[in-house]
Amino acid sequence: MNEIDPVLFREFERAAHDRVASAYQSFFARITANAAMPLLDAVQAGAGTRVLDVATGPGVVAAHAARRGARVTGIDLSPRMVALAARICPSCTFLEADVGSLPFEAASFDAVVCAFGIGHFPDAAVAMRECGRVLAPGGRLAVAWWDRPERNRLQGAMLEAIEEVGARPPPDLPAGPPLFRYSDDAALAELLRDAGLDDATVVTHAFVHRMPSTEGLWDGALGSLARVSALIHPQPAEVVEKIRHAFERRARVHADKDGLALPMSFKVAAGRRPKRS
Repeated sequence: MNEIDPVLFREFERAAHDRVASAYQSFFARITANAAMPLLDAVQAGAGTRVLDVATGPGVVAAHAARRGARVTGIDLSPRMVALAARICPSCTFLEADVGSLPFEAASFDAVVCAFGIGHFPDAAVAMRECGRVLAPGGRLAVAWWDRPERNRLQGAMLEAIEEVGARPPPDLPAGPPLFRYSDDAALAELLRDAGLDDATVVTHAFVHRMPSTEGLWDGALGSLARVSALIHPQPAEVVEKIRHAFERRARVHADKDGLALPMSFKVAAGRRPKRS
């Protein structure tokens, strides 16, 4: 793997998620919303809980937390995501901020959650230590990340199609962290322990995402997956078409009488900041 330039990678992530924000909200947020309840249950979010939602995106998890009566702050690197989130949950506070340097005092929150953000950070270990810093003693942190591609067939089918066709990343696409590093239970639990958290647990959650057609799945994925779309869009038209056919062929494996029933799976890791002795 090429060395990650944190400045270039953050700039890419901000611009890419600004670009896909609307499509992400309409398509991909329906998928990532499956992690909202497991995350909030893991941190025991309830009435009065001070919750920080890191990499909030369009604010889906934040909105669920607010419905529980929590006092919610969400942060994201993308200004357009922050604007979308503010419209979805006006009772929450949303800020444009970098998880590597959170603009909060130590012990500001009772709970910190992060839905599918850790693979978008230049250094997930630094990000989790920063999340631990703003967590009050006895407070809980929970993160969600994707399972391996064979059990997560949206990203799996797309990445396999790209590999089959042999499409190479454009030269201006900055190196990023390994996509499935934290699909491993041990690595995910260790990430939280290294951030100073106790009682680290990892639970796998599987679900089925339904779509009426392979065409809709392709359009939705290409419109809302930031890194994948940044790789595919610059390809010659004939290469894009080959990727599409390879993707749709894999998606059709999961067809039934009602369309597509796509298997999906993710992990939720949770830990607790030690109480003061």
